[in-house]
Amino acid sequence: MDLSECPEEVTGKYVCNNDPIATNYLKLNKDGSFLHYYSKGDKIITDTGKWDKSDNGFCEIEFSNWKSFNELELDFENYGSGILFVKGKSLDITPDGESNTSFTKDDSTN
Repeated sequence: MDLSECPEEVTGKYVCNNDPIATNYLKLNKDGSFLHYYSKGDKIITDTGKWDKSDNGFCEIEFSNWKSFNELELDFENYGSGILFVKGKSLDITPDGESNTSFTKDDSTN
């Protein structure tokens, strides 16, 4: 896979569907801010911060802070800053875009 090929436009809403009874999405705004929203049952968790497309030669989105929701049931892991790799319409913690926690771009909202 060539990680240097990056879509010109990465803003928009990305949805993670690994838990069919949860709502988990990431919204990358044009102003460089993001919203990460997760809900399951009556529990809602959100996170906000800044994002930037990496200029290191790879197709990565760098986040000022990152919490991985939904990996420990309704808890989360707080990683401080974070990176998600862009592969086509996917954002993922792994460069191949194949983890069960990848986010897929929701083209219906753009």
